[in-house]
Amino acid sequence: MPDFVEEFANAITIRAEGNAAFRLEAFGEEVKERLESAEVVQDLTIVPLQCVGRNRTSLRLLGYAEDTADSSLVVLCSAFYDDAGTTLTSADARSSFKAGTGFIEQSVDGYLIDNLEISSAEAEHARFFRDILGRDPRNSLEKIVKLKFILVTDGVMSGRLRSFDGDRVANLPASFAIWDLGRFEDLALSVSGQDDYDVDITRWMPDGLPCLPAASTDASMKSYLAVIPGRLLAEVFDEHGSQLLESNVRTFLSARGKVNRGIQRTLTNEPEKFLAYNNGLTTTATGVGINHTSAGPKIVSLRNWQIVNGGQTTASLAHFIRSSRNAEIDSVYVPMKLVTVEAENSADVVSAISRYANSQNSVNEADLFSNSPFHVRLEQISRRLLAPAREGENHQSKWFYERARGQWENQRNAGPASHVQRFDREYPKKQRITKTDWAKYAFSWSKRPHEVSRGAQSNFMAFAKLASEMWEKDETQFGDAYFRIGIAKAIMYSDTRAAIMASDWYESGYLANIVTYAVSRFALELEARFPGRKYDFEQVWKRQTLSSPSRDSLVSAARAMHMLLTDPSRPQANVTQWAKQEEAWKRAQRVPITLASGIDDDLIDAYEIRSQQVAAKRERQIDTGLETVTRVMKVQRTVWADILQNSSGSGILSPTDLGIIQTVVRGDVPSDRQAARAWRVLERCVDEGLITMADLS
Repeated sequence: MPDFVEEFANAITIRAEGNAAFRLEAFGEEVKERLESAEVVQDLTIVPLQCVGRNRTSLRLLGYAEDTADSSLVVLCSAFYDDAGTTLTSADARSSFKAGTGFIEQSVDGYLIDNLEISSAEAEHARFFRDILGRDPRNSLEKIVKLKFILVTDGVMSGRLRSFDGDRVANLPASFAIWDLGRFEDLALSVSGQDDYDVDITRWMPDGLPCLPAASTDASMKSYLAVIPGRLLAEVFDEHGSQLLESNVRTFLSARGKVNRGIQRTLTNEPEKFLAYNNGLTTTATGVGINHTSAGPKIVSLRNWQIVNGGQTTASLAHFIRSSRNAEIDSVYVPMKLVTVEAENSADVVSAISRYANSQNSVNEADLFSNSPFHVRLEQISRRLLAPAREGENHQSKWFYERARGQWENQRNAGPASHVQRFDREYPKKQRITKTDWAKYAFSWSKRPHEVSRGAQSNFMAFAKLASEMWEKDETQFGDAYFRIGIAKAIMYSDTRAAIMASDWYESGYLANIVTYAVSRFALELEARFPGRKYDFEQVWKRQTLSSPSRDSLVSAARAMHMLLTDPSRPQANVTQWAKQEEAWKRAQRVPITLASGIDDDLIDAYEIRSQQVAAKRERQIDTGLETVTRVMKVQRTVWADILQNSSGSGILSPTDLGIIQTVVRGDVPSDRQAARAWRVLERCVDEGLITMADLS
């Protein structure tokens, strides 16, 4: 615990850029990243709010998120001591929850709206919460059916409580979860990178759920078939919410709406036929408790249960029970396939199962999984490419691209203290970039600030679709130069953020929105004023920081964007929600900004950029060939032997394919072209079921 406490406190210091006034907001951003990475919640908005309510009560909250996948509002409460490791008592925790529930209740009943300064952030959010939670059909959006309060703290909860009993807040059912430093440390050390949870099936079925084990040659991925009661499924979903859904399924439901009218009609008119009509669920779990009885095996518990196909069925069942007073689904059953996965590689395996389970569904069209070639390549480049030393430093370091959840922390903590020191020197935490970070920096420069403002996961899905299309068109464009430019965009974003925080005009709030709008507006202004010239990101990479003209120009743009987003005449009262609208970006494009003197020195002629791109593609083609040869040679010879034996007479392999495989089996190194063809053979054999994806690693 002492090491984790120090690391956590240091992370807040880094985010606050040494400015004590922003430590609470920095704490919020740190816990936001950890909770989103663990898929506890997504697209959190951090906005510290504090005011005095009815009867002089102290009200405060740290942030919120709308989870449309399960129709809930997540409310982030806080107990921030700025002294990591302080003991948080049960009474303190209840007081922090009360401050958050009070803010929500007094927003909904109108007290805060009537009594706060109308232009304050607190009043703005009070109106927002009333609109989405109020029950008057004339002014309520009626979106939310439950509240999830999460208390985050830099303290340690006495007794290690993880939750309090549920209650009702603003006439809605509410749950109360506690995330203290102990729980965050457990998360950091978790093999799966997620907050582990268990589902006790015996609460609904005392003897367990009858199942049929499926024959399998892979001991690490046992499968079971079962028919699950609809009520059990709906009530587990109501209890665990969208955390039950695999992340891509969750995003799909959030983006497209979750209630299927056909399912609702069947539940209403022909519930007994639901089993016959429904395609069923594909689910995974990292642990399955089986009770072997005389009547056959029965599932009694599931660890980290995830639905990777069938999320709409699940959400629709839960909706039906909530919306129908006399809902009767005791005759409703759903077919289910359950696959066990090992915790240490669950993220990749679950994503792969999701991809194949949804192969005829648009749920995964826009996704780019952590084990996709795009992410693998960025990871590979990041592990070998040294960044130039910053001015005043005498050593080089690297930027760590985190392809899969928890990679940085897992690799950092994989050895003794001396290893940790070397790792921190080589990969400083400030130089760790996640997949969603990469998407944020890319889309900020691509003039899509409204999409960035919609949240990390939503923005990532939009970026992933574009990146996937670009990869399919020409994967050689994603080489060292692409990585260097991407890092330069990250530097631009972080330098702009730090400069805004140090500006006398900035107080607090909406920082993420201001930064992305500033970068986008800066990019647009350069494009308009300097046709035929481009921003020279290679120079940013070489300096590992922005030039003074660029920084000054971006701060100027940021101030203009701050005024635009908080303009009292804006059409949407909530600034965070307003920033998500395309109309906000359209207005931002018309706001004049000033570029600092000397900015043209940070530009390069377009023809020079094209020359660099040609050279980079040529370099990438060479690297790709070497990487493919390496990947092919890493595949065990027994796998190649199995392919030769099992594909005989199948027509899968051509005589040329057979010759290349025999070359590899002998231990000879294939040419680049032969290696590329051999890898296509491997992928084809996976599709045909002759080998598994695990055989390729």
